[in-house]
Amino acid sequence: MKVHHPLNLSIWIVWIFVLVGCSGTQKWAEPPAWVNQRPTVPAHYIGISSANKAQYGSDASATARKRALAELSGQIRVVIESTSILHTTQFQGIAGQNFSERIQSASTEDLEGYELVGEYENDSEIWAYYRLNMATYERIRNERKLATLNIAGGYWRSGLDARAGGRVAAALDFYIRALETMEPYWGEFNEWTTSEGTVSLDRACLEGITRILASLKLSLNAEEVTLTFADRYAGRVGCTVKLDGQPVGQIPVWSRYNRGTLPKTSTQTTNAQGACSFELGQFEPRTQSSELRLEIRMEDLVPRLQESPVAKLIQTLPTPTASIPILLESPTVYLACIERTNGKLNGKTVLNNAIAQGLNDRGIQWVKKEAEADLILELTADTREAGSAAGFFTVLLNASAVLHTPDGRPVLQQNLTDIKGVQLNWEAAHDAAYRNAQMEIQGTFLKKMIQALYQ
Repeated sequence: MKVHHPLNLSIWIVWIFVLVGCSGTQKWAEPPAWVNQRPTVPAHYIGISSANKAQYGSDASATARKRALAELSGQIRVVIESTSILHTTQFQGIAGQNFSERIQSASTEDLEGYELVGEYENDSEIWAYYRLNMATYERIRNERKLATLNIAGGYWRSGLDARAGGRVAAALDFYIRALETMEPYWGEFNEWTTSEGTVSLDRACLEGITRILASLKLSLNAEEVTLTFADRYAGRVGCTVKLDGQPVGQIPVWSRYNRGTLPKTSTQTTNAQGACSFELGQFEPRTQSSELRLEIRMEDLVPRLQESPVAKLIQTLPTPTASIPILLESPTVYLACIERTNGKLNGKTVLNNAIAQGLNDRGIQWVKKEAEADLILELTADTREAGSAAGFFTVLLNASAVLHTPDGRPVLQQNLTDIKGVQLNWEAAHDAAYRNAQMEIQGTFLKKMIQALYQ
């Protein structure tokens, strides 16, 4: 049996520690040449950087390596092709510029195959030196891209199948997922080769989205809608959605119209016959016209698009829209007013005139023939003497008003109670009570009446 001498074993241990030390951080008396002068290494990307030990402490080595990799990755530039999907979508504004710049530069997270050439440490700093063979990087990147295109191609094929089956939302979702998968390569040619041929995959997905939106047709079942008091200014408007001329279901349709000062929005989904409808109502008093606008929005068809980078590519694509004017016909009102003084007809029309003027001011027509009216307003008013003192005479007026339809259905009932008139004689006091009642009618009374018409 062979016996190892203890001295030989010690020598081997020393050599092992020397070899291990050479592969890590080294404290050399003199820095290596790459610290003072950046080397030129053919067919390689290189990255050299340092970190201050006093500033970063125990993280100095990791910081130096991170910086060196960042410098290395900054040398790798992906040129945006003039016919790429990124170029031809023509991004606008600062956000688009930043997006374009991010695509052009490689990121440290995308790097593979690089090697640490060496590290150097002195009393104040730690240096790191990385390099990456250009051919190795290109091979790895091409392998990654091919794997990515294979995944995106599967989504694209699923989009074609969904489109052929009339499943609009599913087809759009598959196309968008394919584009999301290819995001790192939007600035390049993305040709995907299969046994059936070669296809520009990202462009095919974008064209698929465009064609679906162009093939969707949104139409209304009328050219305008007129709402009347008889229906309490409420109604319903229907629409249909077709794809390639055939009704298509499960399509969300967004609507919006102004009820006066406030808009009302809602979303309805088409049935199997491609139809859906929207309710109109709750208009504010004195509203005479509005417009209903319908739209098939991408964010409704594919809700997840709002958080997707693909939104930047397709945000300017036109989507199907339709609109229809809404007209609100003012009702006609017949006035039947009876005005008394101390229980006797006085032959005056103070309150009748006040109501007529108030209706005119609010765009509501009053008519002289009951047969022409949509509504009838019956008002009776009377005054009574309430006493006198110190030369002043007080009169109180009470009135009752009922607004109803020609067939007797009540719409609104209001009362005026003890409207006071004070003057120096009875006749003037009666007139003052009617004048005060006139002011009440032209204010609160008519306001409540108009509101009742829209409820």
